Amino acid sequence: MITNDVLIVNDSKLESIILKDLLKKLGMNGIISNEYTILTDLKKIDPAMVVVNYIMEDITGEQLIEEIKIRYPEIVCILASSSDLLKSQFKGFSIDDIVKIPIDQNKLKGIIEKYIINKKNICFHCKKEIQEDFYICPYCGEKLKERA
Repeated sequence: MITNDVLIVNDSKLESIILKDLLKKLGMNGIISNEYTILTDLKKIDPAMVVVNYIMEDITGEQLIEEIKIRYPEIVCILASSSDLLKSQFKGFSIDDIVKIPIDQNKLKGIIEKYIINKKNICFHCKKEIQEDFYICPYCGEKLKERA
């Protein structure tokens, strides 16, 4: 089943609300969670992606992502930080990508396209699943990708 749910795990309410608003503008459903309830929330919600803050009160983001990936390896897990982090700093961890906060809308759109839309062959504009390899969406007429 195609889902547009994205769980947000951040101990900063302001950052969570900003990210939720950006996700909404991109047609995604941001759901705010926290470091204490995320594993329970994942039993009820089947998100396409989880965005986890790097530094939280009782656990670090990479540790929480490892817990998520053990139980739900198919969920895309993004580590978010206000610091400049490199994926190479987290070798051995199951982090799919790292983003710097505050994240701009175009960067977030690129992540959604890379890990959710393109992976499932879904039109970013109309959100309909496309069964074949098209350059233009047969449903809404929007460009899907560049021609080779």
